[in-house]
Amino acid sequence: MLSPADTAQSLFSGMSHKAKMPIVSVIFLSIMAGGSIAMGDIFWAHSTVGVAKASSPGIANFIGGVAFSVGLMMVVFFGGHLFTSSLMTGVSTIDHKLTFSKMIAYWVIVWIFNFIGAAVVAYMYYRSQLPLKYDGEILHHFLVLGVGKNSLSFEAAFIRGIFCNVFVCMAVWAATGASDAAGKVLSILFIIAAFVGSGYEHVVANMFIFTEALLAKAYYLHEVGGTIQALSEHMNISVEKLEALSFTKIFPNNLLPVTLGNIVGGLFFVGVIGFMSHKTDMKK
Repeated sequence: MLSPADTAQSLFSGMSHKAKMPIVSVIFLSIMAGGSIAMGDIFWAHSTVGVAKASSPGIANFIGGVAFSVGLMMVVFFGGHLFTSSLMTGVSTIDHKLTFSKMIAYWVIVWIFNFIGAAVVAYMYYRSQLPLKYDGEILHHFLVLGVGKNSLSFEAAFIRGIFCNVFVCMAVWAATGASDAAGKVLSILFIIAAFVGSGYEHVVANMFIFTEALLAKAYYLHEVGGTIQALSEHMNISVEKLEALSFTKIFPNNLLPVTLGNIVGGLFFVGVIGFMSHKTDMKK
């Protein structure tokens, strides 16, 4: 296992290199990363269906966290560009190895194509009819989950985003320092399980969840005859919350504050603090 200083050196050198890759590579690897997180979400949903009712919410959260960690493992082992971990490229900008404009452009490209990857997987998953398994409980859960996330206050979503990306970036940090595949897997598994089990907000995971929730909303609207009032009565969710679940409102309501929280948690709480703490030893 690498020392903390060597891990920091390896991580930040790698992040700087990723930000300078050809744009075509960044686009494809960002789509891959968004799709991988989406597939982690799917595994989480299928692993936890009915567990909370049959056992306890705590056990369901732990199982779901372990399942979801597969998504980040796929990203790390394939070299994907994931927005939340890629935020640590900001350290290269602070260290004058990456221009501010290049950093922002890289973040924007990764964010957009993470969304595309997550949305494509969400649509393919929906068309596979897998969300309708278990009497449609999974599809129903995504609609309820999407409404709940969209109803968070700006402050709550922002703070949950900070906590989330402390865990995500620490998982990447630990995996970078691990000397073999088993060490990388274990590093990611337990740290990501902690973030998911605690209920924090990950912007790329939410991209998938909201897309699936919107597809679920359309499905159930068709089932009840196309009126929002009928859907409200069928789902026991207020008309206001169902109407707020739309592409025009999920960004300001959730994706924006979670994105900002992820930036603070990943760049400042892990990246900058880690870099400044180990900067002297890194030079040695």
